[in-house]
Amino acid sequence: MTLPSHPSLAGLRQRGLITAQEFDEAMDELDILALPDEDDFDMPRLAPGAGLADTLAWLLRTDLLPQDAFLQRVRDLPHQHGGAALQERQQLAAAALKLVNRQAIDTLYDENLIDQWQRDAAHASLPGDRMLASPIAALRDMLRQGTLTTQQFQTLRQRTRQHGSELARIIMEGAARQARQDRPAHARPATWVLAALMLLVLAFAGRAIVGGRATAPRAPGIEGQAVERSDLQQRAAQAVESARVPGASADLSITVVQDGAAPPAP
Repeated sequence: MTLPSHPSLAGLRQRGLITAQEFDEAMDELDILALPDEDDFDMPRLAPGAGLADTLAWLLRTDLLPQDAFLQRVRDLPHQHGGAALQERQQLAAAALKLVNRQAIDTLYDENLIDQWQRDAAHASLPGDRMLASPIAALRDMLRQGTLTTQQFQTLRQRTRQHGSELARIIMEGAARQARQDRPAHARPATWVLAALMLLVLAFAGRAIVGGRATAPRAPGIEGQAVERSDLQQRAAQAVESARVPGASADLSITVVQDGAAPPAP
C-alpha cells in the first residue's frame, strides 16, 4: 500500500530542507508503519496532521535525515536564499532542533535523572545550532553548562546504579564514559603513570651510560677539564621534555660532563 504524499514532507522537500532521496525513504517508512502487524514496531510515529517543524524533528529523531547533513544544509541556506525565504527556513530548522533537544531533556526527567527545576533550566538553555542526539548527549550538555554539577552527577550515578531503570543506567554510564574521554590528556591517570615510567627508564639509562664510560679509556689531553657535550645535552633535554606532563613548567637545567672531569662552577 502506498500512502499519498504527506503534506509536511512535501512542504519540506519543496523548501529544499530534505532531498528527493530522503523524501522517498521517509515515505517508505510511513508505509511500513501503516502496516497492521507493525503496531509494536519500535519507531517514533508521525501524526498525519504533523506540521513542518514536527515533521522535520521526526526525520531527525529517526535519523532518516542525518544530523550532520541537515546542519550543513542549514549553514548553506544564506548562500541559496535571502529575505523572508531565508528567515522562514532558518526558523523552521531552529524549531525542529528545539523539539528534538527538548525531547532528549524530557527523557532524562521521565527516567528520574533530573528534577523539574533542572529540566526547566535545561529547556531554557537548549542549543539552537546543534542537536542533542540522545539523552546521553543532553546530560553531557547539562554538565558542560553547569545545570548539573559534577558532584550532583556522581551522586546521581550512584543512586541510579542501585535504584534506576535499565535505560537510566545506560544513560548514566554512557555519560560517564564520555566524560572520561573528554578530559584533557594531562588530567588522565595514565598520562602521569607514563611520565613516571619514562623518568624511571631515563634514570636507569643514565646509570648504564655512566657505568659504561667509567670502564672506557679516557681520551688524552682532557684530564681535569670540564667538557660539555652539546649533542648529549640536547638529547637529554628532549627526553625530559617528552616525559614532562603538558602544561607543567620545566625547571630543569641539564649539563652533560665528560667522565672524570671536574664539575662545572655553579
